[in-house]
Amino acid sequence: MVWAIKFLSDFNEFFPQGDFKGYHEAMAAHYQAEIRPSKISRTGSAFIFTKEAPLDGDGKPYEVFSSYALDVSEKFHAPIGEPRPHRARLLPVQPHEWPQEYVYERVYKRRASIVQLPDRMFAVEDDLRNLIEALEPGIHSFNPIRMTLPKGVEHPIQHHMMIVGRWLHSFRMDLSDESFLRKSIEGSASFRAPPTGNVAHVAMDSAVIGDAHIWCERRLIGPYFYISDTLHDEAVKLGLRLPKQFKLMAV
Repeated sequence: MVWAIKFLSDFNEFFPQGDFKGYHEAMAAHYQAEIRPSKISRTGSAFIFTKEAPLDGDGKPYEVFSSYALDVSEKFHAPIGEPRPHRARLLPVQPHEWPQEYVYERVYKRRASIVQLPDRMFAVEDDLRNLIEALEPGIHSFNPIRMTLPKGVEHPIQHHMMIVGRWLHSFRMDLSDESFLRKSIEGSASFRAPPTGNVAHVAMDSAVIGDAHIWCERRLIGPYFYISDTLHDEAVKLGLRLPKQFKLMAV
């Protein structure tokens, strides 16, 4: 079996309300960008590159900071180094582009071993990072992040930002029950409604998945991550808490 992980859109322990602290300011400082008046900004001001600007995937300098920041955020949930329509390819995340701190607005009673943060970025607990690294060493990228609870209290568990480094096309529309799916362009599809119960009639190609344990799908839209039976079962043994997982059919 294959397991799909779907994060809910409402704030909860897996999608905690809060924000990164000093993230854009740190990236701007790295390139000596300065706050200047801006008519196109909602706040009336924006970071402006005053000296050397970073280069995009085509080797051209970014004209505005907001375009650079957008591309950085996409590095955390899109394939790196691949062509994009009308846009430069994404370059690997640079050391100064990792968020360093996330501040919670409230405390959640239940534990979450993986959390979704703003801009579809994700952080995992130490134990889940260690499990993924043991199963797939060197495939995915991690970087420590400080998680701060209200009143400046540091989260008792170490977290790491995570970028899933494996993108597959294992979804098989031709072997799936299309009543579960809504077709999109170029062979893509999404679930007609949030998955409930056992979604066993959505087919995934075992030969394409191979020995992968966590990956993103190129043409099945909705769940952010897909995991193997092995990763699922080991996470259960370790007592890790993941968002609800849904079984898909391996063919």
